[in-house]
Amino acid sequence: MTISSLPLFDEGPGKDYSVSEVLARSKPAGKAQQRFRKLVATIERKREELRGWQAYRQRYNQRVTTEFEVVRLELRQQQRQMAVLIDELLSQRGQSRRLSRVERAKLRDMLMSLLDGLLSEGHDEVLADLREKHASPSAKEDQRLEMELTESLLTDVLGLDVDENHGASSVEELLAHAQSKMQQRAQSRRAEERATGRRAKRSAAGDAARGKREQAAKEVSQSLRDVFRKLVSALHPDREPDPAQRARKNQLMQRVNQAYDANDLLTLLGLQLEIEQIDTAHLSSTTAERLAHYNQILSEQLARLEAELESFIEPYRELMGGWSGQALTVADVDRKLTMDVAQLREAVRQLTQDLTAFRDPARLRARLRQYDLDDEPGELEAMQEMMEIATMLGDFRPPRRPRRR
Repeated sequence: MTISSLPLFDEGPGKDYSVSEVLARSKPAGKAQQRFRKLVATIERKREELRGWQAYRQRYNQRVTTEFEVVRLELRQQQRQMAVLIDELLSQRGQSRRLSRVERAKLRDMLMSLLDGLLSEGHDEVLADLREKHASPSAKEDQRLEMELTESLLTDVLGLDVDENHGASSVEELLAHAQSKMQQRAQSRRAEERATGRRAKRSAAGDAARGKREQAAKEVSQSLRDVFRKLVSALHPDREPDPAQRARKNQLMQRVNQAYDANDLLTLLGLQLEIEQIDTAHLSSTTAERLAHYNQILSEQLARLEAELESFIEPYRELMGGWSGQALTVADVDRKLTMDVAQLREAVRQLTQDLTAFRDPARLRARLRQYDLDDEPGELEAMQEMMEIATMLGDFRPPRRPRRR
């Protein structure tokens, strides 16, 4: 048999051959055949999904660079201008521009919130000086006490050993440091539990069961090797006198070797169909023993494929705020990115208006009347969230007696 005849499906070199389309030409005979077809169809679908995410990664990065980052940097520049403007307002002296104590407190609170956010993205000498200038002695003392209370809660309630040299300069940074340690501890525990479970399982299995599994693994491996050898026998380029056919066989052999190295049975079967080494009847009449081997190989292949797919999707799921429920799609992520860019642009628009309004005393006072000093409960919410996470992880401990200071 030669490979000069046209393939059943006109797909270019390196494309996956649709085994499920060929299988659909006949009815499955038995549960093993049904499982074989289901595994094949699922793998082909997951492969297509993975290709979609791989292609989207470039588009996503491009949109982040050319859209999101451009607007974010514009917003940061506007925020920096606002911080400088508020500093000027707080520093002004004059009857016409005199602000009440409440108004000055609101402006100072607004300024400190701005500075905390900007400085968390990177050091800025001018902004750091403004923070030092406007942080009142009582505010500094409150921050110190808040840091000590947070450290005490993390240590006494959650049982975390907070590093003395953690380097956090705010409660937000300290909570981020603590959450990182909690995640590391949870990962270590899960890894230890898996290792312990594997050791117990290996110990309980016994030599006889282990030998049976090894024998089964050899038989499964042999089934994969048989498919590989048949392909090598048909495609070995050294046996082909025609230069054009030899080049074609070289390409196919590269795909064969890659698929075999990856235990990719589906691609090997697809190559057999492509060169017409097997057909629908052959796949439909495969023995039950051989099908069982194929199904095991395909199950392992599907597990690896799903893990690879998850590694692509997981970063986007985090960006979506821990997406849950229905399967996350490329369209979902792209829609969310569009919304994020729109929200940033709206924030830039609002801040541009405020930069103008704050220079007008009447509009400034109107804006300050809308500002609530209690608008930012971020630290409390973050602490509550961390307590919930600790409880779910089983890390919650009853409070110990407070240490004397």
